[in-house]
Amino acid sequence: MMTIVASQPTPIELFNSRAFRVLLNCLARPGKIGQLPPPPYSDLPPLPDGRPPNTTAVATCLSLLDQRVSFGHAFESRWLTDDQPLTRWITLRSGSRVVELAIADFALLYDTASMSLLSELPEGSMIYPEQSCTAFLCVSELVANGRTFHLTGPGIADVATVGITSHYSMNIDLLVARRNRFPLGIDLFLIDDSGHCLGIPRTTRILMTAS
Repeated sequence: MMTIVASQPTPIELFNSRAFRVLLNCLARPGKIGQLPPPPYSDLPPLPDGRPPNTTAVATCLSLLDQRVSFGHAFESRWLTDDQPLTRWITLRSGSRVVELAIADFALLYDTASMSLLSELPEGSMIYPEQSCTAFLCVSELVANGRTFHLTGPGIADVATVGITSHYSMNIDLLVARRNRFPLGIDLFLIDDSGHCLGIPRTTRILMTAS
């Protein structure tokens, strides 16, 4: 009788499966801050200004990319083209193609200055609302029960409060804008420097709080 022994998953496969469960849980429970697993990469090229990108955010976005989807990424409010070393690094490992943010299936914004590009992301259509973008936004720190904004909507019992700290200026109004167009909209994940993750689906309403 032949014995079949299942091969052990690779570190990348383990990360992808664990990260996917965290993303699903965060999207189903907006306001709950999840913890992504340590990324399996250590060789990422730097951002255009020489600083390292958020490795966990890159790895998490990469876990959703393949040859069938497109992505765009941006730093300091500028779309990064396919000749950037970081773009080549991602496309080589995913097989995905890089496109302008306005037509991307997935978007990775490396800093809060790039929040200005959220309005450019595709929100789907009334016939095909699922043809929208899923976006990842890198922030410095996410704080449960913080004072940046309130979240209400499906998956939230009452109100969830979340705090965001950042090394950069951050216009929270850009997060709030265009979130009353359901079923149109984008699903957004915020990922901080420690790998904490916050999901904000298109059904979630964001309210400003007094500082």
